[in-house]
Amino acid sequence: MPVDIVKRLASNEDDSVELRLIIQNAAVLKGKRISGMLFLNDKELAIISEKLRKTSISLMILCTCKKRHLVLIYRAKELEEYLKRSEVSDYLREFGYRRDDFISNLIRLHQRMNGFYNKIKEFPHEVGVFLGYPICDIKGFLENKGERYLHSGYWKIYGNLEEAREKFLSYDEAREIAIDEFLAGNRLENIAC
Repeated sequence: MPVDIVKRLASNEDDSVELRLIIQNAAVLKGKRISGMLFLNDKELAIISEKLRKTSISLMILCTCKKRHLVLIYRAKELEEYLKRSEVSDYLREFGYRRDDFISNLIRLHQRMNGFYNKIKEFPHEVGVFLGYPICDIKGFLENKGERYLHSGYWKIYGNLEEAREKFLSYDEAREIAIDEFLAGNRLENIAC
């Protein structure tokens, strides 16, 4: 991205936070991924909440620490359906999540993330499930303590390498398209489809 465009965007807080969201979560905005995460301060959260209000994308604060919020950005219908898959719901039950209760599962994730960021509990690696990571990759990460992976991209791959690479490529393409749309003058609420 040309330096003059970056400087122009950085001078406008609304544009700056929109561009950061696009860079980090374009795959969610473009419907290629069910969810993502982003740290936002109070003002940025208000800006993004307003921009996404008329879209099919939802926001949920997972935890707050040092005046910043870790926000889950998700497509509610798609995420709810994904969490209902038997392999996914069976895995989540190991961590105290309920089968077929989407809202209580989001609340449980919020509690577990808060427990970690408040230094009460260890990191809840099942957050990867909510981000759409394959269960085999989450289990592989835990079993291998983050080592001996096949490839590292949006997450560490322990299972189906080719399938993951195809997903990563589609996420990269979504980011390029979303950035181009933003630089052409489209606003966040129009980029999200």
